[in-house]
Parts: sequence; C-alpha cells; structure tokens
Amino acid sequence: MANAASIPNPFNAGGPTAPAPQPNSRSATDSGRAARALLDEQLAPLRIPALVLGALLICLGLVALLPLRGWLHDYGAELVIAAYLQYMAIATTLEVWGLRRPTKGPRRR
Repeated sequence: MANAASIPNPFNAGGPTAPAPQPNSRSATDSGRAARALLDEQLAPLRIPALVLGALLICLGLVALLPLRGWLHDYGAELVIAAYLQYMAIATTLEVWGLRRPTKGPRRR
C-alpha cells in the first residue's frame, strides 16, 4: 500500500514546488552498505547448516567414486561425468558460500 505523500499529484493547484533533492553518491553508497549489512545479518544463521550440508554432500560425492566405474559402463561416460561434476560443483559452491558468510552480524566501526 502506498502512502498518499509518496504519489506525485499532477493536479496540484499550488504554486511552484521545490525540486526533489537528487541523491548524491555518498547516500547511495551508504544505503548500499546498509542493504548489504542487513542481508549479511539475515543470512548469518544459515552459515552452519550450509557448512554441514556442503561437507556431507562432498563426502557423499567422494563415496560415489566407488560405484562410478559401473555407472560409466551402464550409462555412458559423458552423462555420468557431467552429472558427477555438476553435483560436486554444487556441493563445493555450498561449502564455499558457508565459509564466506560472516559468523555474526555486520562489523561495527
């Protein structure tokens, strides 16, 4: 729901109004940092589950090397290698994402 004050009124019968202030680069940078800090704060609780799940997926991928020769023979090398590499890439990406998340909220200076 929009506030009435935020909607421009083209039928305003009043006199000339002051132009809206233009955002400067400093306020845009500050708002970008604030948005980034808020996002980091919201995603911080997902760090540990991402690390655990990523480690589990990587371990399962390494265990899958044992039956890999049979899968290569049954399903073809191209399909098995493509699926395995995609799986390991997703598992590694999840693990790296969990490692790069801050442990707590944003740092205060």
